[in-house]
Amino acid sequence: MLQNTEKNYESTAYLLSRLFHGYIKPYSSQLLMAIFCMIVVACTTAVQAWLIQPILDSIFVQKEIKMLYIIPAIVFLNSVVKGIASFYEDVFIKRTEQKILADIQLHLYSHLMYADTKFLIEYSSGHLVSHMTSDINAMKRSVAEVLTGISKEFLTIIGLICIMFYQSVNLALIAFFIFPMAFYPIIQLGKKMHQIAYSMQEEIGRFIIRLDETFQNTSIIKSYCREEYEIARAKKAMQRFLDLYNKGVYIESASSPIMDTLGGIAIVVVICYGGSQVIGGSTTPGAFFSFIAALLMSYRPLKIVSKLNSVFQSGLAASRRLFVILDAKQEIVSDPNKQNANFKSFNIKFHDVHFSYKSEQKILDGFYMDIPEGKTVALVGESGVGKSTVLSLLQRLYDAESGLITIDGIDIQNIKISSLRNSIALVSQDVALFDDTILENIRYGRLNASYNEIIEAATAAAAHDFIINTQLGYNTQIGQSGIKLSGGQRQRIAIARAILKNAPILMLDEATSALDAISEKQIRSALDYLKKGRTTIVIAHRLSTIETADIIYVFADGRVVEHGTHKVLLEKSGAYARLYKQYREVQVI
Repeated sequence: MLQNTEKNYESTAYLLSRLFHGYIKPYSSQLLMAIFCMIVVACTTAVQAWLIQPILDSIFVQKEIKMLYIIPAIVFLNSVVKGIASFYEDVFIKRTEQKILADIQLHLYSHLMYADTKFLIEYSSGHLVSHMTSDINAMKRSVAEVLTGISKEFLTIIGLICIMFYQSVNLALIAFFIFPMAFYPIIQLGKKMHQIAYSMQEEIGRFIIRLDETFQNTSIIKSYCREEYEIARAKKAMQRFLDLYNKGVYIESASSPIMDTLGGIAIVVVICYGGSQVIGGSTTPGAFFSFIAALLMSYRPLKIVSKLNSVFQSGLAASRRLFVILDAKQEIVSDPNKQNANFKSFNIKFHDVHFSYKSEQKILDGFYMDIPEGKTVALVGESGVGKSTVLSLLQRLYDAESGLITIDGIDIQNIKISSLRNSIALVSQDVALFDDTILENIRYGRLNASYNEIIEAATAAAAHDFIINTQLGYNTQIGQSGIKLSGGQRQRIAIARAILKNAPILMLDEATSALDAISEKQIRSALDYLKKGRTTIVIAHRLSTIETADIIYVFADGRVVEHGTHKVLLEKSGAYARLYKQYREVQVI
């Protein structure tokens, strides 16, 4: 990527420079081949205009019989060469533009895969999908139609200009005194089109976000009978886009009548002046009509270039949005020079940790906690006190603002991120499954696991029985987010995945919340087996599930207010005893 000390996203030169050095330059050889083909096409087009002169002068005026055979042969040969060059030009361009598109998409996808959790939360999935699809497609169109189109048409214009100056310098000067007058208003229109195109991309992004949220929440929409409400919101979003689109249409369409008017003026002047030269005998009819043919043929590429300006501005607007995302700096960076997680023990300590998602809202404030190796530690407290935050900090999904988090006395910020996270297995209440088979969703825990190992993990998670009763067993497709499975089935697959990972640190965030009483009993025995020899951190609102924990830490106001075993904490009659009493009262109700 081109190094830039100052990122001016409003600068056309900056955006083009980044596009070229970052994505286009690697394919310079293919583009040079395409440009060579364009030059051949431009030359053959110019030859077509030049051939008008011998056709008129040699065949129709001088009536030379031999030219009646020679010129058609030249026309045929010229057409064949032009056709072959056009074919290979199209092949080189289309193959290259698709490679460029794939590179941009992969670059963005890779950037998002390694982006900070904080960054990904700020952008909705629909917003990111918009960048991956509409923005990149706009950039592709810009590269394909504008950069290559302008090159092709520009070369064609140069060839035709040479023919015009060859036939009549005076007529050429007259024509090209008028045509450049069109470009000033077209450039001004282009500046307006850039901002409109940017706003249109923003509206497309918002609309995709709306679609994403709608399809993810269809059950809620139907439960509350909000179909018409959502349709109305979609109409408003679409109308905002259409209003911008209509403005863009007016601006984009304005270039054509400008070129038509000035082109007509140029032709009128050329006919009057050139006709007088033919009548006066200072030029031949063939030379004049050859000039007129070249002039008319140059009108089309000039018009195309003027129309491509709006496509060009749309591409620039899309690249502007894309580069803002790509330039977002990672706060948590994987440093290959840091050490691997070769821990001798798995004692975990939080020392004076401070953290907040937003500066005005403190989640952890001087937080201390000690988790001994091989013990099961439970975290309890009201919602929002930072229990799940502790799990996120331990995985370095976020970094603490201050304080120290260690495993075996080693600061986790001095450990390679991948090595640290490979030491931890997580089962969350928000089960994350992929639109794939049951087998592949479990295998996600350890990609090189054998089929038998996957079955063993599923059996330990009390999932094997229901899996073999599905239509295709382990090869059953479960749909997006596992929608074809029940909540309890999804949870058991997630537990099987964690079992398969076989990490020394286990984190259970409401891991049995979606299970029925029978399945929970089966899972408890599996988890008890899984916990042996592992350092386990459990978050559970069902306090009955953590009564056997070795240590229970009670959270309040960003700190641990008390800790101990279930029995000891009840005897203290403190915060835990109050929570447990409330829990029991709810159970009775």
